[in-house]
Amino acid sequence: MDFSLRTLATLCSTMMMLIASPAWSGPDYASSSDLIEPNGFPGVCSQPCYVAGVETEVWLPSNPDNPLPSPGNNTYIYKVTHTGGSGPFIPALLNFELAVDLTEVVAAGHVASSGGVAPSSVDTLNGVVTWTFDPVSIANGESSKLLYIHSPLLPGAINNNAASVAGQAGLDAPGSCLGPLDPPGPQCSLAIEKEGCVVQQADVPGDSCEGKVTGFTFQYTGLGCDASSHLQNPRKVRCIGGANGEDPVDIIVSSKKRKRWSWSSGWWGKKRHRKTIFAAETGVHVGDSIVVDAATAGRKKIGSKTYVTISNSSGGHQVIELDKFHTSCSQPFGPGMSFGSVQLTSVTSTQGGTVSLPDPEEDECSTSIDLAPPPHCQGKVKSLELRYTGGDCAQSVNTQSATKTGCVDVAAPSAGLVRVILSDGANPPPYSNVYLDQTGVAGGDILTVDASVIPHCYSSGTMKSVTGYWIKDAVTGDVIQDGYFHTSCSQPLNLGDQFGALQVFGLDSTNGGSVALGSDVEYSYVVTNPNAATAEGVSVDDDILGNIASGVTIAAGGTATFTTTALIEAETTNVATVTGQVGGQVCSPGSDSATITLTEPPEEPQICTKKIAAMLLRYTGPDVLGATVKLVAKSFDDDYVIYSGIDLTNGTVLSLPEENGFTIDGTVHGESSLGSKTTIYINGVGQKIHTSCSTPFATNAPAPLDNPLGAPSAEWFVVDFTEKMKKKDHHHHHHHH
Repeated sequence: MDFSLRTLATLCSTMMMLIASPAWSGPDYASSSDLIEPNGFPGVCSQPCYVAGVETEVWLPSNPDNPLPSPGNNTYIYKVTHTGGSGPFIPALLNFELAVDLTEVVAAGHVASSGGVAPSSVDTLNGVVTWTFDPVSIANGESSKLLYIHSPLLPGAINNNAASVAGQAGLDAPGSCLGPLDPPGPQCSLAIEKEGCVVQQADVPGDSCEGKVTGFTFQYTGLGCDASSHLQNPRKVRCIGGANGEDPVDIIVSSKKRKRWSWSSGWWGKKRHRKTIFAAETGVHVGDSIVVDAATAGRKKIGSKTYVTISNSSGGHQVIELDKFHTSCSQPFGPGMSFGSVQLTSVTSTQGGTVSLPDPEEDECSTSIDLAPPPHCQGKVKSLELRYTGGDCAQSVNTQSATKTGCVDVAAPSAGLVRVILSDGANPPPYSNVYLDQTGVAGGDILTVDASVIPHCYSSGTMKSVTGYWIKDAVTGDVIQDGYFHTSCSQPLNLGDQFGALQVFGLDSTNGGSVALGSDVEYSYVVTNPNAATAEGVSVDDDILGNIASGVTIAAGGTATFTTTALIEAETTNVATVTGQVGGQVCSPGSDSATITLTEPPEEPQICTKKIAAMLLRYTGPDVLGATVKLVAKSFDDDYVIYSGIDLTNGTVLSLPEENGFTIDGTVHGESSLGSKTTIYINGVGQKIHTSCSTPFATNAPAPLDNPLGAPSAEWFVVDFTEKMKKKDHHHHHHHH
């Protein structure tokens, strides 16, 4: 004990906290240090005879909360506390001295209105400010009043100003604390704003076409045939050529050509049927919109097939892309679908009205990742994301039937890189078709299996019912593990399921849409240099993602923006810090944080199918303090449940251990249900709740009244309930959640 205290005496434990951001609600700097009596006094007290604690606050003149402002000066406030000693005699404190450049001290004194022992005098001599406590000294457990210095000097580094306390019997305690030291100079600072936005999955374009199409609007994207993305049968659609960014272009939208001549009238006869032109635009730029309306061509509706001809505007009018798609609503047709360089932005149909894409400007920054509730695989699997975790077959965790999966460890798991092969069957290629063959795979890598890479894999582009996998050493080619699992959704396939060394990270199924264990988050860091000179060597660091930028120069008053994307799977708060220099002076760093949360799916309400056996209720009425609540169930009306002296406030949940954690539980009273109604009395005033399930009784909803039947109670809300069970089930009594 002696040694550590003696060490402390020389180190003078000092903590300093720098508040870098000027979001004032306290001092700009704060610290504390202990001045520890170093020697002891034989027969009087053992070392330390006492410890004096010094608390320091520094308030800059710009701080609106400065308690003792002095224009152009920083306010240093000290409080000295006698924190005790060891020995029969504990010396009191007679003075506090602080070494400082007295030419830079504007004033020194104490705050008379503060609590504690007042100094009898304040002196500035020989390079120290001395506050003297004599004849009234600071006894064990007491503190001084607040002592202050006004100085233009800024606080220096930790332990910079020598300080000491004089104790009785000549027992002094030296040390140091925060004090005025550094010339003010031009202070520089840097600011940073950090934002994290969840990258939203693009909405899968849906079908919004009902009846007959009377018009649609599209945007010319110039992206060509590869950009096609729609739900129409591939045989009903064509895209020839490709605009390939051509700008400007001429666009003609027409119906299918009809017969232009007939045998009977010869080829020179009247051209009886020509194609109908719905829109013809010249000089169209990428991003421009074209409105197609049947009425402009004197028609009531647009025909079943529509052709879009795209030609280059510069001489020759050469056709560069021809798109054909189906427009009769017998095939899906809706905003968001792309046919080559044509991206639908709105569709108007006789029964569906007009449906438009949301305005891209309205894309809000979402800071929450929505978690999808299982089951995740619904319909057929279109694509699958698998994370290689590098374990053995014992890691498998899934709910597929044992006959539908297999896993064999051929060798011990490798810490090195592996090659992963995935195919559409349990037998190795060439007896199955390869979805993916990727080498150089490391632990944590995510592999994407897309059904559409196998062309003869039915036209629907979905995965076969069995997916096989082979994991090999990337260097030697030796098989480490092989296995298979079910991928048709007839067996459960959920996020987080593990098959050997492969974890289901994401999947896209025809009826379940696209789901994943996490989302990409795009982080942006906007750094501002508010100083009058250029900031150099600017570095942005993220406490989780590491260095984002370094060695950057930002002009006076300028800003710079940096972005990075990270895969986030759990609630995460990242703190970004910016550092740099102006004119060789290190600036005060700036910091900001961004938090990404996870949103659990709302719990599906459970609705009764049989009589209610037990219920857990939450009170939603006006406050009733010290209430007596009595519950009388129809099926055991002489054996009621009482809650006495309960403060009923909005949100109070009534629950008793002896009622199995419910408000009332019929099984505790020997009954299989509560009966057709349960009356709840508050201080003798009753309300009847209907508990036979002849009117819906549901979680996350008000309890239904017995009269008027099924009307929502304003006082009671159903948190949970159980239903009447068959006699043999009684010992399995459980909650539904």
